[in-house]
Amino acid sequence: MTRSSLVAAALLYASVAAADSVALKSHTKDVDAVAVSSDGKRYASGGDDGATVVWEGNAAIATRPSEDGAIDAVAFSPNGKLVAIGNQYGQLTLWDPTANKELFSTKGNGRIVHIAFMPDGKSLYTGSSDQTIRFYDTATGTEKAKLTGPKYQLYGLALSSDGKQLASCYSSGDVTMWSTKTNKVGPTYNPVPKTSSNGACHAVAFSSNGKALAAGFDDGTIVFMDASTGKELRRAKVADSVNALAFAADGKLAAGTQNEELAIVDGAGAVTTKKGHGRPILDVAFASDGKHLVSGSRDMTVRVWGFE
Repeated sequence: MTRSSLVAAALLYASVAAADSVALKSHTKDVDAVAVSSDGKRYASGGDDGATVVWEGNAAIATRPSEDGAIDAVAFSPNGKLVAIGNQYGQLTLWDPTANKELFSTKGNGRIVHIAFMPDGKSLYTGSSDQTIRFYDTATGTEKAKLTGPKYQLYGLALSSDGKQLASCYSSGDVTMWSTKTNKVGPTYNPVPKTSSNGACHAVAFSSNGKALAAGFDDGTIVFMDASTGKELRRAKVADSVNALAFAADGKLAAGTQNEELAIVDGAGAVTTKKGHGRPILDVAFASDGKHLVSGSRDMTVRVWGFE
């Protein structure tokens, strides 16, 4: 980062500390996807306006406009230099925001709802609404594998920090595990019958140590499971449908909800809420230090939140 961008980041964090959260404005429609670089210094956002924006501090430093449809997923490469972009028509693009250069762009499949890089950055997974998970070589954009599981709409995808496990979730409420060593489907769990309604599962997230998996449902239930056995550890309830989940390094979980609130679940399952967005929160992502979180909303803003 340049000296000026470091200053901008420091000023942004000071503003966040003073106001609890700060809104970043560039998009002209819903912000569907957000991501944070591994060093926590850059954010990426994708919106219904077709734009992908990279931020440093409170400044948009690079923008990739597109007329090819809404951007529904973004992810930084592990080294923070590249951004993977997935759109509503299933097109996957790898973009270098510093050079403003596309490294590859694939043919579309189903709407890409999530992207996860393997830890070495040499490959990535996408989860799509066509019920598939696809595995790509990031050097060439070549599809290396197509994974198929439950025959329901796929809403969420998560990769463990060690890159060994994938979890996907579906409109049926199923949560399915996968081995990245074999790309074969593992066990499927369905905690929905224990909830107050048979809702869809919209989001999954691994804890930073990979031992726990959280799944968020239509009725506001969040189920915490042992990632290796599927055994339920605890559950929490938020006020409305869960749209997105993200764990912090210290174990707290953030949930973006349909009722505009950012819900924070601590290790004991207690829920607190924060307000800032004016419409539903569609995606959330923690910085690696757990002190800042980024969210995207239908109110067309990216919001940066501070935590002690």
